[in-house]
Amino acid sequence: MTNEEMKKLINELKKENARLTDENSSLWFLLDELEKSNISNSEYREHFNETFKKLREVSLMVTDKAAEA
Repeated sequence: MTNEEMKKLINELKKENARLTDENSSLWFLLDELEKSNISNSEYREHFNETFKKLREVSLMVTDKAAEA
C-alpha cells in the first residue's frame, strides 16, 4: 500500500470514527431521556431497565483509546 493510499485510508477512518462517536453520543442522550421519562407500563419499564443495565456494563468494557495488541 502506498503512502498516499494510507493517508486516504486514515482520513476515511477518522471520518468514520467521528460519525460513530456522534452516533454513540446521540444514543446515550436518547437513553438518558428514556430513563428520565415516566414509563407507566411495568413490563416495558423492566425491559428498559434490563437493557440499560446491559448497555452500561458493555460501555465500561469499551475504550476509545488506541493501544498496541
